[in-house]
Amino acid sequence: MFLSNDAKLIYSFLCNQCPNKKVVTYGTVSKNTNVPLGEGGGAVRDALAEIFKKSDAAKLPPITSIVVQEANLYDRKMRYGMPGGGYLSAEAQSPNFANRPRQAGIERWADKPRPKDTEVWAFKKMIEQHQDLVWDYQGAWPSAL
Repeated sequence: MFLSNDAKLIYSFLCNQCPNKKVVTYGTVSKNTNVPLGEGGGAVRDALAEIFKKSDAAKLPPITSIVVQEANLYDRKMRYGMPGGGYLSAEAQSPNFANRPRQAGIERWADKPRPKDTEVWAFKKMIEQHQDLVWDYQGAWPSAL
């Protein structure tokens, strides 16, 4: 299965952002790709879920980890920030083909409804490790997933 048009636009945008080694907000992604944000993330959220799955299948770092909530930018250099709860659900449901580090307790979100956005803070260390995987990726990001 190929990525949807929205996911292609967002993936391309994120690949172009990686050399900056800075997180981007959901709003910035929406504004730069014209993919609607909507309530709870809308089309941006759905496209990020697609990208997460395809990245994992391709054994790539979780490029979607660099998309964070504006209210959760805590690093002055913008290297780190917290994504929404949907990221935890995607991680918990993933087969983890890319062998990302996982923090104990993530598995509880595999069969539950999407966690509240505030839940991500309990996984700060893991999310920072995921963002570091993106920043430290040595290969060229594939033009398509």
